[in-house]
Amino acid sequence: MKNVIIKQVYAVGMHHSGVRQLDVGPIYYCGKEEGNPKDPNAIAVYEDKNLRHRVCYLRREDAAKLKDIVIYSQEPCYLRAKFGPEKFSRFKGPQQNCNIGFKFDESDATALAAMLNGVFIHTIF
Repeated sequence: MKNVIIKQVYAVGMHHSGVRQLDVGPIYYCGKEEGNPKDPNAIAVYEDKNLRHRVCYLRREDAAKLKDIVIYSQEPCYLRAKFGPEKFSRFKGPQQNCNIGFKFDESDATALAAMLNGVFIHTIF
């Protein structure tokens, strides 16, 4: 098994679930949200590893890029907020910079690295 860490992925919509921001430090988990009528590529962020209590989503642009990458994950992806939320525009809500990571099979390392190069800042180890 190998690990990949993808940097500078943004979490959004925290204020819709009651939390104002993700705590910096603790691990959250994320998984593809099947059947989301507004975004078929939606990746939700959950407080628990069983993916039951949703707290926010990954930004739409990030989820679209990650949709073909998270299929390599052997377990739910883990996410850690790096900074507090930032507001980039008066037309959009706050966004929080995070790192996402997951374990994958060693045989998929070349294919995964090719998909990540030029799209995300990442580390495979």
